This record gives sequence, C-alpha cells and structure tokens, in this order.
Amino acid sequence: MPYYSGDLIEEVISQNDIVEVVSEYVTLKKSGRNYMGLCPFHREKSPSFCVSIDKQIFKCFGCSEGGNVITFIMKIENIDFWEAVEMLAERAGIDTTRYEVNNYYNKIESTKKDMKDVMYKLNRDVGLFYHNNLIELLKEDRNDVKDYIISRKLDIKTINKFGIGYSTGKESLYDYLIRLGYSDEEIMASDIILKSKTGRKYDRFFDRIMFPIFDIRDRTIAFGGRAFGEKVKNKTVPKYYNSQESDIYHKGKTLYLMNFAKRNKLENIIIVEGYMDAIALQKFGFNNAVASLGTALTENQARLIKKYTDNVIIGYDQDGAGQAATLRGLDILANHGLNVKVLKLDREDVKDPDEYLNKYGPERLQNCINKAISLVEFKISILEKDLNLENFDSKVKFLTGVSNILSKIDNNIERDMYIDKVSKKYGMSPGPILKEVEKGLKLKKDDEVQIDMNALNKKMQLVTTVRKRQDQYIVALLLSKNKRVQEEILRSISSEDIDDENVRKIFDFILSLKDKYDINKIDILSKIQDEDMIKEITDIMYIDISGYEEKLLQDVLKNKKKEKLFTRRDDIIKRLSEDISNDESQILEVELNQIIIELSKLK
Repeated sequence: MPYYSGDLIEEVISQNDIVEVVSEYVTLKKSGRNYMGLCPFHREKSPSFCVSIDKQIFKCFGCSEGGNVITFIMKIENIDFWEAVEMLAERAGIDTTRYEVNNYYNKIESTKKDMKDVMYKLNRDVGLFYHNNLIELLKEDRNDVKDYIISRKLDIKTINKFGIGYSTGKESLYDYLIRLGYSDEEIMASDIILKSKTGRKYDRFFDRIMFPIFDIRDRTIAFGGRAFGEKVKNKTVPKYYNSQESDIYHKGKTLYLMNFAKRNKLENIIIVEGYMDAIALQKFGFNNAVASLGTALTENQARLIKKYTDNVIIGYDQDGAGQAATLRGLDILANHGLNVKVLKLDREDVKDPDEYLNKYGPERLQNCINKAISLVEFKISILEKDLNLENFDSKVKFLTGVSNILSKIDNNIERDMYIDKVSKKYGMSPGPILKEVEKGLKLKKDDEVQIDMNALNKKMQLVTTVRKRQDQYIVALLLSKNKRVQEEILRSISSEDIDDENVRKIFDFILSLKDKYDINKIDILSKIQDEDMIKEITDIMYIDISGYEEKLLQDVLKNKKKEKLFTRRDDIIKRLSEDISNDESQILEVELNQIIIELSKLK
C-alpha cells in the first residue's frame, strides 16, 4: 500500500459530508441542528445515535462510540484506517495518487494492511486457478463436471463473468501458489489449504464447483464450493462448503454479486438465497439480483442495500425454512427504512427462482416480480396459512394477529386501506379491527421515547466525574474559536493541571499540533487514529459551550486555582503534624494562613 500524506485525510473529510455518508447506513431524522437515529453499533429501541452537521462528527450516547466520517466507515465496514480513507476517497472521486509520498511503504502502520492485500491477491489467484481448471474440463468431450455444468444451464459467458471454477486440477493448489511466489505462512493463513495429521497439505474445497465471492470493490474475499453428483445424492458430504470468516470476509456484511448489481441504476434489489439463484437471475438480465449467503439477513446487509436503493424484493425458496427466513429478513430490512416486497412464484412445482427461470422463462418471472406482495400482505398470508378460518377461535386469533400487524404501520392512509381490504376479504366489519389496531397504536405510542438532546447530554454527564468534566472544559475551550480564550488557556494551564489521563493525552496532542498548524483551521480528529483518543475528543466536542466561553474560562481557572490551593493546604497540614523544626513550622503556618485567605476570596 502506498504511504499517503496527511493532506489526503483532510481532503477526504472535507469531500464526504458525514450526514450523507451515515445516511447510507442509518435512517436519520433531523432534530434541531443534529440528526438522530438508531445506533448501528449496538441494539437499541430509542435513538441515541447523534450526527452533528456543524462539527462533522457522530456520537452514540448509549454505547459511547464516536468520531468523524473516517472513524464511522472504519467501524461500520470493519476495515482499518487507510482502507476507510481509500474507500471515502473513491466515493468522493478523489485521485489518491496525487497524495502518495514517494510511493514507499510505511512498514509500521501498514503491516496489517499489507497482509490483507496479500490475501486479496492470493484469493484472486486461487479464483483464477479454479476457473482455469473448469475451462480445461469443459474442453473435454465428457466428464462429470461438464455434465453438471450443462445440467445447470451454465454457458461460457456466465462462467467467465462470475469466475465460476472447479477445485481440482492437474497441479495441486498449494504447489501452484508456491510457484507464484507465496510463502508457506501466507498460504496457510488463507485457510484455503488445510494440513492433515500426517502433514499432507490439501485444498479444503476438493472436488467442488467453485463460486468466488467478491466485495463491493470487486476484490475476491472468499469462496463457496458446491458438491455435485452421487456424493450429494447419498449425502456423504455437505452440499455447500464456504470459506471461514476472516479479516477480509464477514459473511453478515456481504451480499453475493452486489459488486455486479451496484454497477446498474437500481430501482430495487432482488435478494435470493443461493449462488445459483443469483447467477440465474443475472444471466437472464435481472442485473439487480444478489444472494444473502444464507437465509438469515443481517442489519449490516440491510445497511449495505440502503446505500444503493430503498426498494427490496425477497425471493427466497418457497419451502418452510425459506419463508421463516423471509419473515425475519422483512423486519430487519423494514427497520432500516427499506420498502420491502416478497416474490411469490405462481407455480408450486418449483421451489426457487433458478428452477422457475429454467422452466418458465424470464418474462413469466418478471410478471411475478411485478406482482410481488408487501410486507404486510406476506405476514398476513403466513398467519392465514397456519390457521383454519372456518373455526371461530382460529378466526378470532387470526384477526387479532392481523390487527397487531396493522398497528405497526406508521402511515395512517396505508393503515386504513389495509383495514378496509382485510375486512372485505374476510367478511367482517372494519369497526372491531380498527378498535384492536387502536389498542396496538396506544401501546406503541407509550413505548416511544422522544429525542431529547438535553436528556442525552445529562446521561453522559452522570458517568463523568466533576473533576473530569472540568478537564474536558479546558480542552473544549482550547478548541473554541475564541482566540482570547485559547490564549488564556495556553498561558494559564499546563499538562500537569489536568488530572484525567485520557483528557491530558488530548491536551498534549493539541499542544503538539499548535506549532505546526492553526488549530482553529484544522480538523483535529483527522490527525488522530487512536480509538480511545477519538472517543474522548468526540465527547468533548459534543459539549456545547458556545456563548459561554468567557464565563466558563473564569470558572475553570478559578476551580483549578482552588484545587492547587487545597492540595497545598493539605500538604502543609500533613507536614505540620510531623516532627519538624520551629523555623520550618513558622514558615508553613504563614503560608497556610495565606492559602486560607486566598480560598476565602475564591468562594
């Protein structure tokens, strides 16, 4: 990785508005001068995650996470500092090569990043190895692999586009990677090659059709391997075998083929379960298709989708497990402000989109997509499926369940339309349904907590000691735009005057910058990479002292002077209780009297 100058960091921060960036992951609502939402870093029901457009920082008053736009991307994407800088630079269209310093490696800072780069490159080479193996087998007249590929209707264009491969070749994968110059340590760290008890090194994906998994930057981060033939029929091996999670692969943050889908203007995204479903859809022109790498959608995946579209269609398998997963996924997606619909295939003789496409074609599937049902309709259909509506008790249970579902709709018009639709469909007066819905709405309202920035600030202050708060005020004053106040702090306060170790680090750090920069004109956070220091300074930056700088300055200086006098007073009293000479005793008593007089003036 090239080493960049600090100017790139400032450019990245200035070109990426934090509210816009955070909004790609979190649903934010304006609250005064700030924006509030549910924290993406811990589970919460009431919003305590605050983004300041003025200060270009974020702060969670629940879990204490905080920082600037770079910190946010580091945490949300689980990447390191320079990866976050590069990602934001790419987002803003910044040419990073202009900021490279002699194109040399900073070995201390880049060790971990360099290892990640090795893994990206190694995975790419492994993917090419698998792909070439498959291409060679497809040239033969006939073999089991070729028969399987033909049975799945995978043409060469599709195989090349998605890098599909096969995990066994004439040369062992380990030998191939050694020949390319990778060390044994690097190869074994990839977790693709395993070591037997006898010391033999072998490919963990042996004899499988291989699907490389890419991140949104087109880097190969993992693999999925599918067994085929008699082994699957006899259930002697698992059908799918996937890469283990690693520093570069996090299953819950990845969507298969999202790197291809995002290249198009997306009105919506279709999420399916497996590799072949996504590939089949893309092959037939549904370029907005991705796979969730399992049935359980995660909040991180919801945030990823939110970056590209507000509309989602879930096309999971139509069996029981698929529908249960769909229900969980609907709620996760909806909670992130996505408009969610469910694909219902109009044939019961197929279980997934891949099979449907190969039997009935893309036009008929498009018709099903156009008729995709809403979250509410899907939940009601699941409820109806499990109950016998001819039975009185079941019908009461059903309508109670429906009322509970409808009470969760925020839009009044939409809610009333569903009440009308349900009452007509199931032959019941809308009155009782409306009453049950209103009960649910009342309970929902009682659970809601209004956003109160003052209350959130007080919550933070409860866990901060008075003495630490005094120290934080010193740094807040130092960062204020009031030049006279800054100069007075620099003249009157030294590092030794700050008791809290973490705040002292921030104070010393700012002092180290002031000879090189005008601290009024630089983004202090852009100069910090230490996580604890970022949290500390974010806490300080959220202290609102605007308009009170002069008064606060006098209070801080007065309190610090009192602290010094009290400390000296206690030292003198302790010394006077010891066996000392009369001369020293007289001198100390005079000083003690002077301190008492000074303290009385400061009350």
